[in-house]
This record gives sequence, structure tokens and C-alpha cells, in this order.
Amino acid sequence: MPLLTVLLACNGQKKAVMDESSQESANSPLNFVMQDNYAGAETPVTHVIKSQKELAKFFSGVNRTRKPGIPVPEVDFSKHLVVIYCAGNAGNGTIPTLKVAEATGAEMILEMTNKTADKGKSNTVSPFSLYTLPLTPKTISFRAFE
Repeated sequence: MPLLTVLLACNGQKKAVMDESSQESANSPLNFVMQDNYAGAETPVTHVIKSQKELAKFFSGVNRTRKPGIPVPEVDFSKHLVVIYCAGNAGNGTIPTLKVAEATGAEMILEMTNKTADKGKSNTVSPFSLYTLPLTPKTISFRAFE
């Protein structure tokens, strides 16, 4: 019986964490999908992708040197678009992140930041983060966090 109590307690904590993260995503139209340490971009670059074909092309570049490669996420492009932020050759385990900085009637400005994940790492990586965003007629632009 004590083992059952421990298992139920662990599941309760998982649900609380999941509820907390879904509440954060309800406040922002950006939905984090995945992050990886290799995009192959030497300089910071952003992509707004509007088709599965464009997404497959991005992942063909990412998977060029991987065996096995990262599976291409399935996205319903009739409802969403994909935004990818590649941080370029960054070191020390940075994680590229995006957040909505401003949204006006005609434009949505996404702010790019690089969070440090692990100060113990010293190898150079080329990380990227992938987000989905509901389809919007607004122009999507990017700016660095100030």
C-alpha cells in the first residue's frame, strides 16, 4: 500500500507541472515544440515556415550529419505556422528562446534571447528552438533582447 501512495503522489506532481506549463502557453500564442544543439547555422538566423515542405527542408540541413536524424515534427499548417530561432555558433550551452514582445494590429514582434543552460559546458554548439504560432495575417519580425 505505501508503494501505491508514492506512485499516486508522483503522478499528482506531474499533473501540477503540466498544468502550470499549459497555463504559461495560454498567455502567449507561441507554443514551444523542441530544442536541439545543432542547426548548422554559424550566425543567428530566424525562420518563419508556412509549409511542411519548408519544414522538411530545414530538418534535412539539421540531419545532414546525424545518424539517425531528428524526426520532422508534424504541424497542421492550415492552423499554425512554425517559427525557428537558430542562435548561431554559441558556446556554453545556450538555449535560444523567443517570446512575444509586442503585438499591434499589423505586426507581431518576437524577442530573441539566449539563456545559459549549463555553465560547465565549453564546447561550441549551434542551437535552435522551434515554436508553433497560430496562423496570423500580421507581419512577424524579430529583435534581440535589450
